[in-house]
Amino acid sequence: MELVDTGHVRLGVERRGAGPPVVLIGGTGMPPIAWEVSGLTTALVDAGFDVVAYASRGVAPSDAPSPHCTVADLAADLTALVDALGIDRRPALIGYSLGSFTAEHLLSAHPDRFAAGVLIAGPGPTTPLLRAVVNSEATLIDRLGELPADVMAMQTLLTALSPGALAAADPLVEQWAEMTLHQGMVWTSNDGEVAQARASHTWLRDDTRMDRLAGIQAPVLAVAFEHDPLLGPVQARSAVDRIPNAELCVVPDAGHGGVMTHAEQVAPPIVEFLLRHHR
Repeated sequence: MELVDTGHVRLGVERRGAGPPVVLIGGTGMPPIAWEVSGLTTALVDAGFDVVAYASRGVAPSDAPSPHCTVADLAADLTALVDALGIDRRPALIGYSLGSFTAEHLLSAHPDRFAAGVLIAGPGPTTPLLRAVVNSEATLIDRLGELPADVMAMQTLLTALSPGALAAADPLVEQWAEMTLHQGMVWTSNDGEVAQARASHTWLRDDTRMDRLAGIQAPVLAVAFEHDPLLGPVQARSAVDRIPNAELCVVPDAGHGGVMTHAEQVAPPIVEFLLRHHR
């Protein structure tokens, strides 16, 4: 992984392929290798795209300059990275969860700069459950200055997997439980984890963000997971209805972690969408 100085922060970057550029924006604490493991990077490279995956600020080996951050800060990091890499053609953006928030912000704030967007498990209004998650995380940060690892592991298991997998004690549950034990290793520092959480909290508490969707001019694909308790198909449909040129893909029987658990169903519609809109 190359460490690129953007002028804002240094970001860990992996780049593969040739062709129209595509930038992958990970979710909270998501390292670039996760895109590789999911198969999406390879699928995009094989389809003829120049794929850039990077570790957002706070995720190792990128910098974690402060425990305070907003989605606008993450978006500024991305645009600075595109400039630093000398990408001279409008890229498409693929964002997952927090990365979807970053992509949504960029597509609405800079409509002429990006060719297309794929918003995975991210667009839509804040539900009462999601608001409760945000408030509980914010309270933990205010009282403890951190997000306890065991609490975050529990939250990941309850939201990432489908109810069927959890109820049936699917072997996947054991695999994810093991994986959550190592979640803390992805962060540059505690400041990095807290900063990304705060960015997500501020975004989800913004009552005006849904109104800005109408300003997105680029074609958009929203990918939602059927059993995502945080931002599922109903929320995604609400967002798609506000974006002038948007379509919705629902992946069945998946929770919020469907980008990994249902990777074989996620990559094909994304590749097909970009082949239509980003050649």
